[in-house]
Amino acid sequence: MAEYVAESKPAIINQDARSSARIALVGVAVGLTVWALTMLLERVVLRAVFCSDEAAAACVNVSTYAGNIAAVIVAIAGVVALVKLNVYRPLLIALGAAVSLWGLAAWTESLHFLEQLGWTVVLYTLFYSLYAWIARIRNAVIVLVVFLLVVVASRVVPTLI
Repeated sequence: MAEYVAESKPAIINQDARSSARIALVGVAVGLTVWALTMLLERVVLRAVFCSDEAAAACVNVSTYAGNIAAVIVAIAGVVALVKLNVYRPLLIALGAAVSLWGLAAWTESLHFLEQLGWTVVLYTLFYSLYAWIARIRNAVIVLVVFLLVVVASRVVPTLI
């Protein structure tokens, strides 16, 4: 009889430091772009459309709307950038960061613009790196469970603070 040798695969897909650094740089670029696009949308587009009357209900939340629109647009660009870098599960990474940081413009709108920029870049870099690390888990079910736990925690913790 022939004997078969089954090779077991590790539970976590290897990722070198260079790939991790590239993913973090994509997070930096996404953070910068989200912040810049949020400012552009808020000041040039949405204020002109919704804020002819400063008391309008839509004018109150214009920075939130601008930030959310920017997050969606830049998440698509983030997926493309991660695909070009051959990153494992790029959609999961970009989606996780976008959902976790949904409403970031509203959280930071009372800060000075340099603080807004700093927090946006740091948070996007950290979340892209975190979700890229989670995406390395080989088992899809475990990845989705961990992904959902981190997303829920990232949405709940800021409301408790």
